[in-house]
Amino acid sequence: MKQLGYYVFAGIYNLHRKFAKMHNKVVLFNGHNHGLNGNLELVSEEITKRDQGCQIVAFSKQDLFHPNGGICSKIKGILCFFVKVPWNMADAGKIFLNDNLLPLAYMHTEGQQIIQLWHGAGAFKRFGLSTEEDPNVRKQVAEANKHVTHLFVTSTQIIPYYSEAFAIPTDRIYATGIPVLDAYFDEEDKKRRAENVYRQYPVLRDKKVLLYAPTFRATAEENAQLLEKFDIAKICQTLGDDWYVLVKLHPKFPSENITLHEHCLNMTDYSDITDLYMVADCLVTDYSSTVVEYVLLDKPIILFAYDLDKYDRGFYRDYRSTVPGDIAYSTEELLQLLQKNVDNAQKRHDFAKLQYDYIEGGSLDRVFAILQKRVEHGG
Repeated sequence: MKQLGYYVFAGIYNLHRKFAKMHNKVVLFNGHNHGLNGNLELVSEEITKRDQGCQIVAFSKQDLFHPNGGICSKIKGILCFFVKVPWNMADAGKIFLNDNLLPLAYMHTEGQQIIQLWHGAGAFKRFGLSTEEDPNVRKQVAEANKHVTHLFVTSTQIIPYYSEAFAIPTDRIYATGIPVLDAYFDEEDKKRRAENVYRQYPVLRDKKVLLYAPTFRATAEENAQLLEKFDIAKICQTLGDDWYVLVKLHPKFPSENITLHEHCLNMTDYSDITDLYMVADCLVTDYSSTVVEYVLLDKPIILFAYDLDKYDRGFYRDYRSTVPGDIAYSTEELLQLLQKNVDNAQKRHDFAKLQYDYIEGGSLDRVFAILQKRVEHGG
């Protein structure tokens, strides 16, 4: 059924492409989450500044197929996705993506720039084709990504990992940084984001904050262990009254299962984790890629890896030797590290050098410079 959907999407695109003239138009397609946000939102704002005559059309796949929509909403979403989206893509000069778009495998995209701004930074956990075992899916992704003209990443050292994950040749991968990272070097934006949190949770003002943001596990039993091992009462007792603990779990984790303490707040439903990074004085996580962005703030990180031997996702580099902080393998070890106020700055700096060529702002400008260069040279 999915395959039929890919053919329909590509068929509408190819039909319009056959007769349409290329316009000064950009399509932003969010295949990862709701609305226009992250890299795509920043790209939209930048295009508006640079070229006010450019038509910008944005779509979000999750908004088109909202699970709570009625039958009319679902029909409208289907028509929009299979007709309006490919129709608009067909005469756009640039198409920006933040996830794989599998109908690309059957689309005739000659003369267009197909730009992948993946929704994650760096390369920590293995992902994409690095973990996919189904030969049919692997073939579909590889065929689709033959049409991607630009994939932007954060570091030259991780280009081989992205090439493997997307089946994209290394000469189409550019280590410019990605636009969302510019916020980490904009003091005004950092203050604004922190204020977003303080305005909603004034109790956090003038307090130290520990942010716990673990990876979602494969089974209900494993997910239940997340907060059994991370003993909120003991952690709050160890830290003392000057600290608050923020718990940010995966949206799939049932929030009613989080047992809170007077110095603990459940932030699972808070929409933008970057805001939480700005108020956090320490991050505790496990295998989550949150470390890749948080390391840019040069604040303490503790890896709580009580089930490392069982975790089956895999990493691009040896976990123990490359993570940006000390590792706790048990609740007791975690409490000891918190008590010692541990801060392994050297491990953070080494990790940052692996993940980033530019530990500075300007990623958005570098992305546009590459895109403009390819246009000028006919690419």
